[in-house]
Amino acid sequence: MIPIRTERLILREPDLDDAPCYALGIGEYEVARFLTPVPYPYSLAMAVDWLRQARPATPEQALLIIELPGKGVIGCVSLLNELGFWIARPHWNKGYVTEAATALLDWHFAGCDRELVLSSAHHDNAASLAVQRKLGFTPTGREMRFSQTLQHNVDHVVTTLSRSAWQARGAQS
Repeated sequence: MIPIRTERLILREPDLDDAPCYALGIGEYEVARFLTPVPYPYSLAMAVDWLRQARPATPEQALLIIELPGKGVIGCVSLLNELGFWIARPHWNKGYVTEAATALLDWHFAGCDRELVLSSAHHDNAASLAVQRKLGFTPTGREMRFSQTLQHNVDHVVTTLSRSAWQARGAQS
């Protein structure tokens, strides 16, 4: 089922040719500061190493490039331990993350029997928390996580999305 096509985007497995755009997008401080495991500054070599270790995408576990036709790589959406995403700064506030995450979650719930998806965000990352709310995630707790970019612990809001909540959301649209 990969690539996944949405109204405006293509979600596909990464390849090493994506590394320069990936590094530029995730390497901007305003993006990296909200991505707990991402170091700053972020180098091309780090992008190559990260993309090289990506496994083939399955509904259970996927790391997908968000490609905007005519523009190229604009971000990433993943479902590894939890749903994660980032979008390059020039593409903020256009609904791309919600669109990409919706497609990934549709594929995930259709292709596996997992009942719950986790996600999280820095407590002050209003944009990511808003995307999670739009997707139907609900807060379930808070925890401290070490931020590689900020070099200190950051309060995280932990959220979950159940299969039944996702299905109910789809029935309403």
